[in-house]
Amino acid sequence: MNSPNENDAFELRGQYAGFVSRTTAFLIDRGIIWSIIAIIMAVSTYLFNVVGLPIQTCTYSPTFGGVVCVVVQISLALFALSFAPLYNIIFWTLAAQTPGKYLLGLRIYRMNGERLTLKRATRRYLGYLLSFAAFGLGFFWITIDNRRQGFHDKFADTCVVYSWDAFQNQRLIDRLSVKLYRSRFFQNPEAFYAKGMTAEDAGERNAHVS
Repeated sequence: MNSPNENDAFELRGQYAGFVSRTTAFLIDRGIIWSIIAIIMAVSTYLFNVVGLPIQTCTYSPTFGGVVCVVVQISLALFALSFAPLYNIIFWTLAAQTPGKYLLGLRIYRMNGERLTLKRATRRYLGYLLSFAAFGLGFFWITIDNRRQGFHDKFADTCVVYSWDAFQNQRLIDRLSVKLYRSRFFQNPEAFYAKGMTAEDAGERNAHVS
């Protein structure tokens, strides 16, 4: 049995990210997007109700209040429709990852290794729509593609890779795992069992010795 080393912990760095990781990141981003939209809508509705303009029920009329009502309703509708595209495109362009992808340790790059430009990020989001239009097949294509590309990745010539930059505590976990594996107990547990000792006993004994 080969013993692990500390470099093995990051063997996924740079490899193509799989369907589960990307789907989880996608759902996290959707939750963030819907939460922000819901908060903005609720706060706006409350504030306009305070000033006597119930934007949920008001209708157009040739008055100042009626015009403001329609303008606000259209503005909120446009905000709700445009927030998701802007959220993705801006984060892809500036950080190469959305908050959801950051939490999962994923980054988006062009196939030549370069960062996404605004134009490339916009094209990728349009590819999202193509993946949805194909009854979701564009996303499930990730599971069978050698480079884990969905239709939107192929359309924009992009890929998603593991970076693990989000997991700053992963180094500590890996070092503890390596040290645990290399401990005398796990290297030769029979010797300790023969003396009636457990892994916990061995740890206490080592602590006293040190």
